[in-house]
Amino acid sequence: MPAVKGVRSVEMEVAHVERAAQFYTRVWGLAEVERRGGSVYLRGTGRFHHVLALHPARSAPAFRRMVFDGGDRKTVAALHEQVAKALGKRSAVPAPLTWPGGGWGFAFRDAQVRNIAIVCDVADHADTADVADRPRKIAHVNVNSADHAACARFFCDALGFRVIDETPGLLFMNCDSTDHNSIVISKETRNTVNHVAFEVPDIDSVMRGAGRMKDNGYPLEWGIGRHGAGNNVFAYFAGPEEFPIELTGEVLQIDASYVPRGPDHWKFPPGRADQWGVTAPHTPRWKRIQDMFAFSTQGDQAL
Repeated sequence: MPAVKGVRSVEMEVAHVERAAQFYTRVWGLAEVERRGGSVYLRGTGRFHHVLALHPARSAPAFRRMVFDGGDRKTVAALHEQVAKALGKRSAVPAPLTWPGGGWGFAFRDAQVRNIAIVCDVADHADTADVADRPRKIAHVNVNSADHAACARFFCDALGFRVIDETPGLLFMNCDSTDHNSIVISKETRNTVNHVAFEVPDIDSVMRGAGRMKDNGYPLEWGIGRHGAGNNVFAYFAGPEEFPIELTGEVLQIDASYVPRGPDHWKFPPGRADQWGVTAPHTPRWKRIQDMFAFSTQGDQAL
């Protein structure tokens, strides 16, 4: 079945683009690659042209869109057909992209008003060596869903995902990738964004990143710990304008032999929220911000 190959980039709408850009370069570790029309595009150390786009907000800060890597034009065309079938309507046909990096693809809005794009043939980077403490790429986007079963069904039927693990509160979705998950669905009451996770090379990069955040006035909201499903090390923060972001490393790599497990397996003993049992519970602030960012009404526009 045609499937996306993971999250390529995310787009945020912020009130103060320059302030956010300074944070994501100087503190978070991304690098600026282009500015256009008041927007700033930032890359990680991986191959993708950019992993984060910051756009001026028309009103309140919002999450504009998540962009998936489609691999090649044949796969993008097949995914366009799958999306049309799953939604019961056709979106804009794949076409040349005018955003920084160019390429080929299409954008659409799903039934739960999530803005999504699938692209290929972007002018990506040749220098892809890991750099300590700097993010490689987007590890995953965690979305909240008022109907998690329908949300998971769409990601499976339209984008080629499969449910790789399920905990009492979360569905972990694997696509055409060795990464354990690229999308996580939280079983919540609103169709919002829970958080965006940026992958760094190792546990030391997570630890030093948490220290760097603390030094710059961004305290830990949850962590540092190691998750069960996915086995990744995590540290969660409220970024600029309180957008919920995660530093993560050592994400579990899987193949076809991996056996998915359900909620009965993924339970920690009372008082624990991770494998180590040393991290404090998440802060009240984290609980508040992980449900407050809706998808923008601008996110279904062409790339």
